[in-house]
Amino acid sequence: MIDWYIEQVFAARTWKLRKEVFSPEGKLAEVMLDGDFEATHFAAYDGNEVVGVLSLISSGDTYTIHFLAVAPDLRMKGIGTALLHYARLFIHTFAGKYLLANVTGDQQHFWTSNGFVLLKQHEDTVTYSLSITDDPIH
Repeated sequence: MIDWYIEQVFAARTWKLRKEVFSPEGKLAEVMLDGDFEATHFAAYDGNEVVGVLSLISSGDTYTIHFLAVAPDLRMKGIGTALLHYARLFIHTFAGKYLLANVTGDQQHFWTSNGFVLLKQHEDTVTYSLSITDDPIH
């Protein structure tokens, strides 16, 4: 069993895992966001090791997930869902109304099982939306 916990962190604490998951052969700059230092970041830790990250950028009462990453060898253990839960509580605390996720790949089950609905679909990305005001999690 994994003994992990979640806390809010600075942007730089998320970069290593972002790079490992989203750009393993690329440069660190490829996973750094404009506005990273104004964004809100959460990290899941197993001991001192970051095993999951979630990064949010807000615009008014809408928050958008820009990165949600879990270490490949620890996926399917609830870390991503726990990070999402933590973010939802955070957004509710600050009176946010919507949470969006722009994702690629076949991740529909994860998002819909966490209460998100399909908002729009483009060639390479899908946008999911969750109404925080209707969210039973808080």
